[in-house]
Amino acid sequence: MSERAIVSPDRVVIEPYSPGLTIDFREPPAMSDAEAMRLGFASGERLDALPDADLRREAGRLLVALGVTEVEEDFADSLAAFTRQEDFAVQLETALRRLGVDSPPARPIERLLLLLRETGSLSRPPHHPVRLRCHRPGSAVTLEPDSTHYGYALSDGVELRLPRRAVPLTANSYFSLAGEGGISGDGRCVVITRFGYRGMTLVGGELEPWGRLNYIDGCTDTLLLSPPRRGDPCLNALYFPPRTRQTRHLHPSIRCGVVVDGEGVCDSVSGSLPLRAGDIFFLPPETMHGFNTEQGEDGRAALTVLAFHPDSDFGPTDEDHPMINRTYYRFLHRLGPLARARTAG
Repeated sequence: MSERAIVSPDRVVIEPYSPGLTIDFREPPAMSDAEAMRLGFASGERLDALPDADLRREAGRLLVALGVTEVEEDFADSLAAFTRQEDFAVQLETALRRLGVDSPPARPIERLLLLLRETGSLSRPPHHPVRLRCHRPGSAVTLEPDSTHYGYALSDGVELRLPRRAVPLTANSYFSLAGEGGISGDGRCVVITRFGYRGMTLVGGELEPWGRLNYIDGCTDTLLLSPPRRGDPCLNALYFPPRTRQTRHLHPSIRCGVVVDGEGVCDSVSGSLPLRAGDIFFLPPETMHGFNTEQGEDGRAALTVLAFHPDSDFGPTDEDHPMINRTYYRFLHRLGPLARARTAG
């Protein structure tokens, strides 16, 4: 039986587990400023001649056209909330300075375009090549040496092959494998490969019944495999309570994984797509979606999914990690962690 491959999907993919199915995502081309302007700015007038109110409105239309938000007024509301200023030019200057631009340009149109570029709204940030694969029971697959592979076993009978040993995986366990290895056995397993990244080899599980961290709209999250360094990939378990109506949102990079338990619906531009235990899912970058659930037992998740992130804005750095933060040989070292903790609070 030939394996089926979906290459660089441009919309939400949700499918039942299919042995041999792969979703291969390659980096999309970035959108140029000129292309974005043609797409979003509807006015035929010179942009630098538009009154502030019209320029603010045109920016809202642009962000809707780009799929950054779904409401035109969100741009103006967000800018006011972020800066706590009323004048548009001052709002733009304040926002740019808070984003690290020390000398914002003088003209509002130049400030606006720079703000859109700084936030990645015009030219998308780089995305990372990722492949999701459904293991074919009874087969053996070799995994690439220059990558890190993240996986979840949907059933017993899966074996993770490391360079010097083999690890049996039971249902509801997860792993990351740095470098060369393989998957074999008669069970079902989803493997997500982040190409060109060297992570760590870890095996964990089983998943807990509820998450440890708050997420939007009453959902919770457990960070199963943390980024070894800030910016690195991570693996999460997401839990959705009964009667969830999740606010439609997007992520700057892909999200993919598997439905672990329960059922729900993905509300997306492609329509309402059912989510059932064992389904795999793939969300391209900047794709509006929301996961909804119906009835269920209060206090328990109505839907649980395993979600892979190819990057992050979180994790330890050389200057900020538990070992160095708790190493004192100057009074300064007591002041620093205390100040960080109080600022974060």
